[in-house]
Amino acid sequence: MSASPDLELSRRISLGRQAVLAQTALFHAQFGRALSHWKHDGTRVTDADLAISETLVATLRAAFATDDFFSEELAVGSSPIPCRSEWAWVLDPIDGTNNYALGMPLTAISLGLLRHGEPVYGLVYDYGRRALLHGGPGQGMWQDAAPLKTAFGQTGRGERFVALHAPLDPCHLPLVNAVLGRYKLRAFGSGALHLSYAALGMIDACLDFTVKVWDIAAAAAFCRETGAPMHFFNGSPFPMRQFDLKMRPLNYTAGSPEAVAEIVALVEQVRGAKNC
Repeated sequence: MSASPDLELSRRISLGRQAVLAQTALFHAQFGRALSHWKHDGTRVTDADLAISETLVATLRAAFATDDFFSEELAVGSSPIPCRSEWAWVLDPIDGTNNYALGMPLTAISLGLLRHGEPVYGLVYDYGRRALLHGGPGQGMWQDAAPLKTAFGQTGRGERFVALHAPLDPCHLPLVNAVLGRYKLRAFGSGALHLSYAALGMIDACLDFTVKVWDIAAAAAFCRETGAPMHFFNGSPFPMRQFDLKMRPLNYTAGSPEAVAEIVALVEQVRGAKNC
């Protein structure tokens, strides 16, 4: 008799947490030191990205051989790959690679667990906080072994913060200018941290036009637990049916319900973003 879905989820959460934490020693040791290379799309990858991806996937595959495993550091020729299994792991071994390579601590290991293509648990090791953020729908939110509470609207009296990636296509600039007229800007250089902090209420919202599914798969599970809405302007990647390293960038906002509603309304008012 096969194990229940709840037991199967618990097993994967437990081993996923162990697997991510086992990579933190290397993550710390190579910070600001790892040799950089440049990929087909002009983005940076380091030897640490490749080592973490290989070891983490091998660890999980040894326990869950029938699961799907997808990493940003797959060979480009192997993409797109259809999702075939009930369970899928989506890994960004180092999110914020530029920061990592340059010795700036806004960087993370991001591992998302999907069931039938939907995020059910996320693990984000936040280098700057020296902490593992993890959780998912019905599982609570945690920092290491301590429960976390969402604090929407508590960023500061009269101050609101939005996280944003750059550079941007010029067609997005009218919308961005409208948003920055109402929010203070934070640019962490990590899509996983942008969404994690928005899901937890540490910032009011994130607004991104450049991320891919591996950047947000883990923190999307956080949003489903905390109630932080995610609004995709060009179609949601969930349920994930295939993994494609050449996928088009996702355009989305997430965070407090009030901030997301306001930003979505701004998109309706500012038509520039619609042409991207």
